[in-house]
Amino acid sequence: MLWDFRKNDFHEWVRSEGLINLLSQPVAGAKPLGLHDSSAALIPYLATFEEPFVLISTGTWCISLNPFNQEPLTEAELEEDCLCYLSWTGKPVKAARYFGGNEHEKGVKAIAEALGLPENFYTETEPGPAEAMVQYAHLMDDIVHKQVASVQLALGRSAVRRIFVDGGFAHNDPYMQGLAAAFPNMEVYAAEVAQATALGAALAIHRDWNPQPVPTSLITLKRYLP
Repeated sequence: MLWDFRKNDFHEWVRSEGLINLLSQPVAGAKPLGLHDSSAALIPYLATFEEPFVLISTGTWCISLNPFNQEPLTEAELEEDCLCYLSWTGKPVKAARYFGGNEHEKGVKAIAEALGLPENFYTETEPGPAEAMVQYAHLMDDIVHKQVASVQLALGRSAVRRIFVDGGFAHNDPYMQGLAAAFPNMEVYAAEVAQATALGAALAIHRDWNPQPVPTSLITLKRYLP
């Protein structure tokens, strides 16, 4: 509500209410004084890949980040928990969030309690009872369905052909396989970046502290086919 992405400036109400002097003005290319964790975690991917992509950062919240969607934010998108934020370079990033990790935690707990199983029944080398695994498959189908809807909000009409998933769900095969099946015309990857937020912050000021080129092996990828 503060930033007018069409004008690339603060909304007029920010000035009329006398708030402008309390806010820092983003300047493209300037050294960042601070970085939001999601913004920082996106930087290693932007430094590594030129082709447009969406990053799904998974945890308690699953946040789909699209730095290649330049479409203005709509009221309908806001109502669906979608927003835009400014990257440290002053460019918009369309972001849609889904409480997927929380839903997974609650769903697994409910299955485990109902069947008298440990809450890690779905991760053990020996699979849990058939009934538990069937219920878990239904849970993951529902989570993937909702995740796809969230990703679609971030995608918009952008020319994205790659989806990267990092965080907890990147190691969850049912989630990754479901996502790949839902986007058969895209390349879907589980991605791993060590200390992504800290690495992104370092990359943001790389030219000011490190004379060496940025390494090309920052991200480990595993592709999932439809």
